Amino acid sequence: MTSRSAAKLRHLKRLSGPAAVCALGIGFTATCGLANADPLPQLPQVRYEVSGSGVAEYISYQTDTGQKRAVNVGLPWSTQFTAFGAQVFVLSAQGPGSVTCRILLDGNVVTQQTATGAPGHTVCTH
Repeated sequence: MTSRSAAKLRHLKRLSGPAAVCALGIGFTATCGLANADPLPQLPQVRYEVSGSGVAEYISYQTDTGQKRAVNVGLPWSTQFTAFGAQVFVLSAQGPGSVTCRILLDGNVVTQQTATGAPGHTVCTH
């Protein structure tokens, strides 16, 4: 046995307990690769909805591509996009009378708010 091989063997003999388990795990991971990994989870579909009477004077909302605005929009109104990362969902609407906003993830309502006024202003966040 060469002196280099002997040095490697002495080094490996020093691994014990958690270090040995870690080394074994790293070797197993490198051997198996990602072929056996679980698939990435699907990102949820986000749907924003605003309902009320007539027209929303102003709608502001956050999507996967940034902040968006719409003015003088006929109600009901909605938009949909695919979520990303640790996003915060925000939808704000203003209009005469009663205005309701809703945020849905994969078809399930996660928040809903209604405001009444002259104008009514509502905000939904999730």
